[in-house]
Amino acid sequence: MVNLFRNKKSATIIELIIIISLIAIISATVIGVVIYFVQLFIYSPRQLDTQKMAQELTRTMVEGSQDIRGIRYTRSVIDASDTQFSYTYGYPAPDDELSVRFRWDGTDKHIYRSTSTDGGSSWSTETTIPYHISSSTIIDGKDTPAVIFTYKKANDLDWVFGVDGLDTIRRLAISINIKTGTGSFNDLQGSSNITSSVEIKGF
Repeated sequence: MVNLFRNKKSATIIELIIIISLIAIISATVIGVVIYFVQLFIYSPRQLDTQKMAQELTRTMVEGSQDIRGIRYTRSVIDASDTQFSYTYGYPAPDDELSVRFRWDGTDKHIYRSTSTDGGSSWSTETTIPYHISSSTIIDGKDTPAVIFTYKKANDLDWVFGVDGLDTIRRLAISINIKTGTGSFNDLQGSSNITSSVEIKGF
C-alpha cells in the first residue's frame, strides 16, 4: 500500500514537470511569433517608405520634374564632385537655358536641389528632394560614405577630379543608401540601397 502511494506521488511530479516544460516551450514559441509579427507590421511600412523615397529621389535627379529637367537632359556640365553635380540644359537661346545643381549635405545628410538662370553664377534657394523627407531620414553613399556621384569618361574609363576636363564626362552614377534611424530591422527601421546610371549626351 505504501509503495503504491509512493509510485502514485512520483508519477504526479513527473507529469507536472512535463506539463511545465511543455508550457514553457509553447510560450517561448508564441512570444517569438508575436515579436516577429510586431516587428514585421511596424518595420514593413518604414521599409516601404524608404524604398519609395529612394526611387523618388533618383527619379527626380535623373528624369526631373514638371518644371526642372533632370540629369538625363544635360547639355553641359558646370561642376562635378563626389557630393555635387551641376549642369545646364536647354538650347543656346539664353531664355531657354536653365542650370541645376544637386548637392549632398554632409551635416544633415540630405540632398538639395537649386537652379540658376545665369549659368551657375548665382543659385536659387535650395530645396530638399524629396521635399517630404523627414529629419530622421538620412542619405549617404551606398558603397562609400559621402560618395554620391561617380563619373566615367569614354570607353568606361574613370573620370578623375582635378585631372580630367568636365567636358570629358560621359556617364554619371548615383549610388545612395537611404535609411530611417539605424536602418536595422531589429530597431524597426527601414533601409534601401539604389544605384542609377545616366549617360551624358550633351544634346
